[in-house]
Amino acid sequence: MTDDLSLRAKILLAGQHLKLMLDMASQTKASHALTEILGWCEELEFRPGKWIRAKQTYRFEQSQIEKIEHILLEQGFASIFDKFDQDTHQSASHRNPNEKQGKIKPTQHLVLAAVTQKTALDAMQQYLYTCQQVNIELDVTRLNLDSFECLVVVENRDSFNDWFKYQPHTNLSKPLVIYRGDKYHSTACKTLLKSWLSAQSNKPTIYFGDFDLAAFRIAVSAGYTALLLPAYARLVAQAIKQHYPSNQEKYLTKLQRDCPKGWQPLLHLMRDKRVGLRQQKMYQTPLMLHVLSELMS
Repeated sequence: MTDDLSLRAKILLAGQHLKLMLDMASQTKASHALTEILGWCEELEFRPGKWIRAKQTYRFEQSQIEKIEHILLEQGFASIFDKFDQDTHQSASHRNPNEKQGKIKPTQHLVLAAVTQKTALDAMQQYLYTCQQVNIELDVTRLNLDSFECLVVVENRDSFNDWFKYQPHTNLSKPLVIYRGDKYHSTACKTLLKSWLSAQSNKPTIYFGDFDLAAFRIAVSAGYTALLLPAYARLVAQAIKQHYPSNQEKYLTKLQRDCPKGWQPLLHLMRDKRVGLRQQKMYQTPLMLHVLSELMS
């Protein structure tokens, strides 16, 4: 029994099959997917086409793509023409031995939230151990956003894990605090942010991250309405040159054009002094909301 082809290899084959129906001279460039297909065919002792330019451009034969399709179906694998855009791993498993063809990943609808309410911590202590914060995955499709007074998105994972240390230095009521996400939780974070901005536009949408150009770029482009940072005077006193990455200066031109009025003094401080302040340096520091329209000296 032969192995299945990866999803990217099947996508390439399906695309080439369509192009060959329109133009028999269609070619594809060398790629990892092409290498996988050629190796797969070599094990079965046939060639699906030929190199037009050695190791650069390749032309499949339509009949050979159809042969690959026949072999895959004969072995019980999914067709190269199958689409799994709306499949989870579970639903994909019903029609394909490789359940990972499903495009909807296990965490696609889950955000990581920081819970510091006493009732949750008491339950944690009763069943597991004593802690000051519980990080829990929440389904964005089931969250009642009306229950919260503000949304706080935390940039860095270590600072998110320590939200309970920052929270006493804020003045936030009933916040929904979530991690911005990595490859596992970022998709759901974006979904939740979009829903919040649409349905809860009268409530603060807060970005809590580093005081640097990259964080400003995220906050401006994503539509956040407030930044959670130390007061301006404290930033003047504490921001340092070592926290101003020179590789972020590429964002400056666009930020100077798009930065909201209330955040411009912060941006000018970074630009003029070439300073920044990482989130990890904000422990034990009073934090305030810098909103879009506020005036600061």
